[in-house]
Amino acid sequence: MSSNSERPRAGAAAAAAEKKVRKGPRVLGRIVLVVAVVAGLCYGALWWLDSLAYVSTDDAAIDGRQVKLSSKMLGRISELKAAEGDKVKAGQTLVTLEDTDLKAQETQAVASLAYARQNLEVAKIGLDKSQEDYDRTAKLYSGDATTKEDYEHAQRALDTAKAQFSLAQASVDTAQAQLGVIEAQLLNVRIDSPIDGTVDKVTLNAGDLAQPGQTILSVNNLDSIWITANYEETKVGRIRPGARVLVSVDAYPDRAFEGKVELIHAGAQPSAFQVGDFTKTTQRVPVKIDLSSPLDGATLVPGMSVEVKVRTDAVLPAFAEKIHL
Repeated sequence: MSSNSERPRAGAAAAAAEKKVRKGPRVLGRIVLVVAVVAGLCYGALWWLDSLAYVSTDDAAIDGRQVKLSSKMLGRISELKAAEGDKVKAGQTLVTLEDTDLKAQETQAVASLAYARQNLEVAKIGLDKSQEDYDRTAKLYSGDATTKEDYEHAQRALDTAKAQFSLAQASVDTAQAQLGVIEAQLLNVRIDSPIDGTVDKVTLNAGDLAQPGQTILSVNNLDSIWITANYEETKVGRIRPGARVLVSVDAYPDRAFEGKVELIHAGAQPSAFQVGDFTKTTQRVPVKIDLSSPLDGATLVPGMSVEVKVRTDAVLPAFAEKIHL
């Protein structure tokens, strides 16, 4: 009898245990669901506060002063005095062009100028003599001491001497101008860096023929850099000059940099893709951001991609600062 009574009890205990086992996953699932909902709410709240306190964009890059050195005239490069990565100073000659032909032209122009000046002296002597002859003949003619024909002849001689002197003077001016052009070209055979900086890229080398306006090398000033961020026109209204900016540089993902809004450009950049002339597309306005935080050894060069978050004048600023949004 005892064995028969124990069987129902054992069955009830097993059923209770099985019920507990079945109930366990349900409780765990509910806990996971609650945690997920709470995490989602927290994330949504943080995202809302972040969008309220900051205006973000990843359409931004490091910018800086870059100078592309080129020749003003056609010439062959005789010497390249800088290589990529070299530090250079403002006024330092980086490129020289061949000047053999220009030196020969300068010698010829100097000789032409000397010849023109001699002709001017001869013309001046002739003008002075013609003036004296005219003055003497005019005085005699006024006293009826000479004929009208002699007077008119002296006058024509004076006019001719004046014309010859003017032509001689024009020849001197032309020769001086030609010499000035050649001297200016001789100055252009030396290409100097207008800024302190680092040579970024060398496009042409010694022996290459440089065309006017063709880039020979470029120099970047790494001591004067900033960020150009392109914001949608729908967001730029929330940005103010002087606002604090948080900067994240792709090259340094574990570091945070700070800056401030220096300038909101007066013109918008049109969209890269325009469907039609009358299609409304969101334009982007460039915003210049000054890097105010020390770089502490970080090398930031123009062209690096960054993400920026501009602090707005929205509510809850103290809370947003505390949670480091």
